[in-house]
Amino acid sequence: MTEMKSHFQGKHGHPDIVVSLPSGPEFGGKPILSYFEDAVRQGTVFRAGETVQMGWMMLMLKATANGELDVWEPRFGEVPIVWERGASRTYRQLIVQKSVAELLDIEPSFPSLRQSGVVSPDFMASRNLQMFRDPPAGSDSGWLFTTEENVSSDGRLASLFEIASKRPEIIPFLALPASSSVVLKDGEVKISFGKKEVGSDSNELLRRLPASDLIG
Repeated sequence: MTEMKSHFQGKHGHPDIVVSLPSGPEFGGKPILSYFEDAVRQGTVFRAGETVQMGWMMLMLKATANGELDVWEPRFGEVPIVWERGASRTYRQLIVQKSVAELLDIEPSFPSLRQSGVVSPDFMASRNLQMFRDPPAGSDSGWLFTTEENVSSDGRLASLFEIASKRPEIIPFLALPASSSVVLKDGEVKISFGKKEVGSDSNELLRRLPASDLIG
């Protein structure tokens, strides 16, 4: 396990923050820790029990026995959220989502895992899937999750965290902005934004995504 810690040592009147990565590259904790360090230097005070959005993920700060603040992240597959120590998933998902947006030369528009999306009745069990994003508003992420075969006008609201826990294939694409669409069919991926389109037939990153593990 890699562990990184800020060294405020009483500066700014703030406890040190600890970021651990149970898995993934050692350097993955640095950008997460840097976010907290920069915020503290600018006057932000973080407290135990507070949640902080990082990309689309949420991190929770928990007090340690020696007065530090430990970074915890959600464990996928359990609703309501169960927290566990570390930020490995947060880092992996943040990098992948930014990389996918870069394929279309657009800036990512991160939703929150607490926001909702609309899910068609057959989406959760379908092998193939489609995603379309309208402008987000309030607790609505703007995402619609459906299938090519869907003929129902019914859909239910679910949190993005619940949807991603059951269909982790959607995670790489959640930061694509409004007017984006995603099609996953027969193991192939196609993403589009306006007139821009990129497919797994010509892109190595998209080709690897169906086999990637972003929630383990």
